[in-house]
Amino acid sequence: MATLQNRYPARYFQQLLEYLDELGLDREAVLRAARLGPIDDPMKLMSMRQVESLFAVAERMSGRSDLGFEFGRLVKTTSHDILGYALLTSPTLGHALRLLSSYQRLINPAFTLELQHHSARVDLVYKPAMAMSHRAMRIVQETIAVSNHHEFGSLLQRELPSYDIYFSIERPPHAARYADLAPAKVHWGDLLPGLRLSMDAAMLDRPLAMADPRAMQAAEQRCVAMMRGARGSRRWSEWCRMMLREAEDSQPTLEQLASFVNLSARTLGRYLDAENTGFRELSLQVRTERAKRLLEKGEQSVTRIAYRLGYSDVASFIRSFRGQTGCSPGAWGEARASAGRVRH
Repeated sequence: MATLQNRYPARYFQQLLEYLDELGLDREAVLRAARLGPIDDPMKLMSMRQVESLFAVAERMSGRSDLGFEFGRLVKTTSHDILGYALLTSPTLGHALRLLSSYQRLINPAFTLELQHHSARVDLVYKPAMAMSHRAMRIVQETIAVSNHHEFGSLLQRELPSYDIYFSIERPPHAARYADLAPAKVHWGDLLPGLRLSMDAAMLDRPLAMADPRAMQAAEQRCVAMMRGARGSRRWSEWCRMMLREAEDSQPTLEQLASFVNLSARTLGRYLDAENTGFRELSLQVRTERAKRLLEKGEQSVTRIAYRLGYSDVASFIRSFRGQTGCSPGAWGEARASAGRVRH
């Protein structure tokens, strides 16, 4: 799992631009502000940096927090090109989901998808595969969850039974909108970064209305051919930094992150060494960045911040923070507060 496609098909973001058109935003102005050219070429690919830029501009210009929810409503099974056709013509929902997990990077290189079986239940586990901003993590998770919900209904062409959606992101301002996904039950703030959909295993055996084995096999052969060109490099240090940042109040270990991507801790450590860094160094940097944000807010004491960040005692936190910044947490907080008063 050391290589992955690292570009998104631009056709998905054409749908987002159409939604912004409906809000009354000027498409050309959005693209200019995001420093993007036209993205109407169906073969065009976009980097994660370009996607992040588009998300940032779209949220700023629209003033909406629910772009991920709306984006998910726009993405249909047919949006996935030939893979979408393979899904539609699969014999059962389980077969469609296995295809989706096998060819996930053709539609969403930012996350891998695993089907995990647990006796009477099955989990669809989306794991971050690329470094991305917190905004992109939030929007893409919501897009996946909402689009999957609607695609399940489209594939089965019947009312869905109850199932659970577990987000790692915090409850958003528009969380009430998820009532539209009933009977799905939505949970916020799951531990490690990612998304998990948990359902009764019997759902996998449900037949699909458009099942056509011959058409499905032909479509899958096309997917296999496309996968041969769908590889790119991964920056492990950037990925680890993102996972540590997004984990919020938990502090993942090297072993936990390695198991997340089916590697040994020693192998992940070697990958980090090759990028001239180490897990301990990254962990310290991320915890210091989080400490700075919490100190700047001024809502919690140094002691509380220390324990929130996983330090065993306040002295260890102060020593670590001083080593990273050259000053104590208290002095840093006071300096930021003074700077804020001067600006006002």
